[in-house]
Amino acid sequence: MPKNLPSLRSGSGALLTVGLLLLAWPGDGVAQVAASVGNQTASALRARIGPPHDETIKAYVEAGATDTRAHVLTDREWKLVESAIADLPPHYRRVLERRLGRLSFIDAPSSTGTALTRAFDGPSGEPMFDITIRSEVLDKSLSDFLTHKEAMVFSEDASGYSVKVSAGQMSALTYILLHETTHVIDRTLEITMKGGPFKTVWTDYRSLAWPYAIDAIGHTPYRREPKLPASQAPALYRALGQAPFVSLYSTASAGEDFAELLAWRELSTRFAAPLKIQVLDGRGVEVVSVEPLKSSAVRSRLEAAQAVLVRASAAAPDRI
Repeated sequence: MPKNLPSLRSGSGALLTVGLLLLAWPGDGVAQVAASVGNQTASALRARIGPPHDETIKAYVEAGATDTRAHVLTDREWKLVESAIADLPPHYRRVLERRLGRLSFIDAPSSTGTALTRAFDGPSGEPMFDITIRSEVLDKSLSDFLTHKEAMVFSEDASGYSVKVSAGQMSALTYILLHETTHVIDRTLEITMKGGPFKTVWTDYRSLAWPYAIDAIGHTPYRREPKLPASQAPALYRALGQAPFVSLYSTASAGEDFAELLAWRELSTRFAAPLKIQVLDGRGVEVVSVEPLKSSAVRSRLEAAQAVLVRASAAAPDRI
């Protein structure tokens, strides 16, 4: 695993550890034991909150962010962060307790990235991670955060089209921590970096398989291409509705796909979070509506991602 490898992203990341015991789901006796263990980790995770590493601040600056500085949490924001930690499933908290070096918040108002995960070697050479999140997300609902994120895909034009995402009023921070924790798990177990488990949609870590590579979803800023004119929004989301991806951001890489699948599996099953993406015309009238969580292809991939995680965790329980 590369040492000190920063990765600034416009979405989030992931981290997962533990064994089959903690990978059980609410509703069975094993999960109840896991919940008890998870509750004991909450204070340990709160103790990991601190200023961003100098390398992290440097990465934001080099990515073009200005007025960048460590964010000091207010009493109200501490409560928001503690609530988001408490929302995490016990096994996610347990993974973070083992692999999280620090959780930081940063003021970077001009940055287009949301989170940065810095990998480094622990005292015995074990993989550890710092997660740094822009402070602006602390006050955002998941719906507001995702609506803003999708808007960044497009440049305004005469079409008047806009994109609205409805995902409920839960905190965006919960989603970001789920996503980033999945990245940590993925990198610790090396699930997607070696080609990934989803050969039908990925030929390697960053290359989409046919027909997605030539489809509209294969040519967006998430695929390192320029912003799209807003006039292309209807065609883009119609294409997403026909694809097995839970979000447009899933198309960025196999790692982001895996993190989005596991995060949305958790959000939809644990919190009953909806996901509806609408393209609206200049009068606010719906032109296109996509609900990925209702797609049979997406639902099957949510479960496939969970199965991959369980197998990888069972094969290397000492690493998580």
